Amino acid sequence: IKIQKYYKNYTYLLLLIFMFLSTLHSCSNSNKDAGLVYGKETAPIEIINYTSFQCPDCVVMHERLHDTIKKHIENGTIKFIEKPIDIARFEFDEIIYKHMTEEQSLDFEKLLEIYTTQDQWIEFESEQEVIDFLNLSNDENSKNVNDLKVITKEKDKIELEEVPTMFMNSERISLDITVEEFESKIEEILNAN
Repeated sequence: IKIQKYYKNYTYLLLLIFMFLSTLHSCSNSNKDAGLVYGKETAPIEIINYTSFQCPDCVVMHERLHDTIKKHIENGTIKFIEKPIDIARFEFDEIIYKHMTEEQSLDFEKLLEIYTTQDQWIEFESEQEVIDFLNLSNDENSKNVNDLKVITKEKDKIELEEVPTMFMNSERISLDITVEEFESKIEEILNAN
């Protein structure tokens, strides 16, 4: 009888430990992948880009690197995570991110559309005009709403001072990096693996 009681307690303890570790694992993954995620989970290069849809420098950087990043997402080299930051003085950042549909959130080309039309929608006076112009949903995307909270905590934790701030496998990338320099960094990482 004592052995059975010990066995039951031991099994219960193992179950509790497993549940605790599973919760920790899912929390850490959800924090890491909060944002717009493109590419394979197993890609050798992970790029995290903290950005603002209304930031002019973010537009320039995205337009410059878009084709290269897209190519490497498609060939499985890069997992790209775009982390929109809600900046108080930019009133439409939060609206755009919250109202992107699930399909739009998975479409890397939608990002290009948002950035390249910034000079048009930034002039609008109402949130609804922006939603209509970008063909966003009138309903909020609950995943993106939750992600914004996570990203805001991340921003505070890493003491983010500016956007865009891009990391390639944890190394900060210069704002004015050229396409050639960007490709060179990718090659360097691939050759090291």
